Amino acid sequence: MPFLHPALDNAAAGLASLGAAAAAIGAPDPVTALRQIDCSPQTIRESARTLSGGRDVLVMARLEFERGAHSAERKWGGEPAAQFRGSADELDAHYRQAAEAAARTASVGLDLADLLDRLADQTAARVMLIAEGVSPAAVALLAGDRSAEPAVREACGTIAEAVARGVATIGEATTFLDAFGTPVLQEEN
Repeated sequence: MPFLHPALDNAAAGLASLGAAAAAIGAPDPVTALRQIDCSPQTIRESARTLSGGRDVLVMARLEFERGAHSAERKWGGEPAAQFRGSADELDAHYRQAAEAAARTASVGLDLADLLDRLADQTAARVMLIAEGVSPAAVALLAGDRSAEPAVREACGTIAEAVARGVATIGEATTFLDAFGTPVLQEEN
């Protein structure tokens, strides 16, 4: 099954002999480890762009509503106009909050996609360096040389650690998403 991120897909292809050597001795599969950090920043970017487009629709709807409210208000007077204006202002505030939230969320989505892209690229590069360094040992082990087993085990462990560090970085770097667990508009009871 191909990886979502192209750099990780390329790295996985470069892990073929190490993966086979790992399987031969029961060491952790480096490709399976690599799957833990697989991601699709492009999909996140597309979602953020869609959300940004939705923000534009909200802004246009707000402006249209405001024009209609002003037009209706000019035709009325007194207490009904004041009551209408209060309700219209409240609805306008909701439109503004929703549009601002959509813009912030789209921006965060783009930042998140960039972060995931960087981490996937860095992890893929690190894993490839490890795999290239242990390639002679993996080939030797596959040819029956059991003395290469420690080097293969160590490389598989190092790859798992590199992936775990990348995953931990995602968790640490995305604490800014916590604010998105709170609704922008509170439900009224």
